[in-house]
Amino acid sequence: MKTHILKIVLLGFTLFMACSQEVPLTPADDDQKLVQLSKEIEEFAKNKVCFGGDNCKTMAMGSKPCGGPTSYIIYSLSKTDEKQLSDKVKQYTDLQKELNIKYNRISDCSLLIPPTVDCLNGICASK
Repeated sequence: MKTHILKIVLLGFTLFMACSQEVPLTPADDDQKLVQLSKEIEEFAKNKVCFGGDNCKTMAMGSKPCGGPTSYIIYSLSKTDEKQLSDKVKQYTDLQKELNIKYNRISDCSLLIPPTVDCLNGICASK
C-alpha cells in the first residue's frame, strides 16, 4: 500500500514539474517582442513638434547581424525624454542582438547613414 502511495505521489510530482516547465519561444514569438518594443518606442517619440532645427535629433536603433543599426528614430528634444528613449532603444537593440545570435541570423551588411533632420513646418523630419 505504501509503495502505491509513493508511486502516485511521484507521478503527481513528475506531472506537476512537466507542466510548470516554460514552453520555448519560437522565432515568431521572439520577433513579436521586437515588433511590440518598436511600437512602444515609436509611440514614446511620436510628438515631433519642434521650435528650430537644433531641436531635432536621431537615434540609432536595432542591431544588424554584421553590425550597425537597423534603423534610426527621429525625435524632438523638447517633446521627448532623451534618457527614457535611450533606455527603450537600448532594450530593443540588446534584444535584437540576442535574437541574431540565438537564430544565427544574417543580413545584407549594408551601412545605414543617419538621416539629416530639421524642423520642417514645426515638425522634426528628415530632409
